[in-house]
Amino acid sequence: MKIMKDANLDGKVVFLRLDWNVPLKNDEILNDNRIRATLPTIEYLISRGCKIIIGTHLGRPEGEVVESLSTRILAKQLSKYIKSRIISTDLVIESRVKQSIADLRPGDILVLGNLRWYSEEETNNLAFAHILASYADIYVNDAFSVSHRAHASVEAITNFLPSYAGLQLEKEVVTLKLLTENPRKPVIIILGGAKIKDKMGLVKEFANSADEILIGGAISNTIRYFKGEDISGSFYEPTLESLVEEICHILNNKLILPVDSIKKELGGGKFSILDIGPKTIQKFSKIIATAKTIFWNGNLGYTEDEAYQKGSLEIAKAITKNPYTKIVAGGDTVGFLETHDLLSSFTFASTGGGASLEFLAGKELPGLKVLSYYEKK
Repeated sequence: MKIMKDANLDGKVVFLRLDWNVPLKNDEILNDNRIRATLPTIEYLISRGCKIIIGTHLGRPEGEVVESLSTRILAKQLSKYIKSRIISTDLVIESRVKQSIADLRPGDILVLGNLRWYSEEETNNLAFAHILASYADIYVNDAFSVSHRAHASVEAITNFLPSYAGLQLEKEVVTLKLLTENPRKPVIIILGGAKIKDKMGLVKEFANSADEILIGGAISNTIRYFKGEDISGSFYEPTLESLVEEICHILNNKLILPVDSIKKELGGGKFSILDIGPKTIQKFSKIIATAKTIFWNGNLGYTEDEAYQKGSLEIAKAITKNPYTKIVAGGDTVGFLETHDLLSSFTFASTGGGASLEFLAGKELPGLKVLSYYEKK
C-alpha cells in the first residue's frame, strides 16, 4: 500500500480526506474521537511544510445544504488541538476556494464545506473529483471509515493525483490484520447492535478461525426468535429466517447466545429484551478470560438508557482485564467505552464501523484498492 511517509511531501499542497462525521447534539460535538485520531497525520504534514486542504462529510444531508451540518464546528474543534492557522468555509467547488488556497502559507489548514452537500460526492462523479484534485499536488486518505465507499473524494480523486494512505488509515489496516492473519488463539468475537445482515460477512469469514462468537443486542433477539424462543415485544428483524438458519449452520456450537435477559415490561404480559442478564455476563466473562485475541463490535444492550448499560459495561470490564490483543470497532461501542473511561485499556479502537466489518469479512475496499493495497507483492 502506498503510504504518505514514502511520498515527497515537502512544501506540497495536500488534499487530506478525513472522516470527521462525529455525533452532534444541540450544535455540540458529543465525541471527537475521530478528529483526535487524525491529529498525527495532520501534525506530520505540518512538519513537512505542507499546505493542507481537509475534505470531510458530516451527517447525511443527501446532496442538500443543511446548515446544521456545517463543517465549521469541526474546524473550531480542531483549533483546540492544532496551533496552525485554520480557515473554515462552507464552500467546496466554488471559484472562491482557489483564492483561499492561494492565500495559504506552509502549515496552514483549510477545512472545506461538507462534501455530502453535493450529490456528486456519493455518486463518485469524475468531474467533481477533478475539481477537488485541482486544489492540490498530492492526495492523502486518512479516512478508513469511508474507504468502503466508492465516493468521489475517496476513489475518483485518485485518478488525478499521486495518492497515499495517512498514518491512521495505515494503522487501521495493520492492526485489523492481527485478526485475519494467524491470530493468536483462542479467538473470541463479540457482536451486538441491531443488524445481523451487516455482520454476516464477518461471521462467515471467522467461522473457522474464531473459537466462539458471543452474541448480544438486538441481533440476538432475531436469532432467538427464529430458534423458537419467546421474545415477546422485543425488537427483531422478521425477514431474515434463512440468514439466521445459515448463521446457526455455519457456527454450530461456536455460537453463544444469552442465557438470561433484562426485560422491560410492556403491559398485558408483553416484554422487551433490552440487555443481557447476570448469568450471561458471568458466562461471557469466563469465555473472554480465556481469549488471546478479542474483537468487539456492537453494544450488548440498549445502552442509550442507563438502566440497560450493565451488560455492555461488565463485558467491557472483563475485556480490559484480559492482557492480550483486544480490538473494538463501531462508533456506538467506542463512544460507550470512552464515556466510561475504558477505551485506553484496549489494544486498538478502529474508527471504522462498516469499513471494519467489510475489511475483516475479506471484501475489497475501494479506498484501499486505489492505494494499491490489494496488489500482490
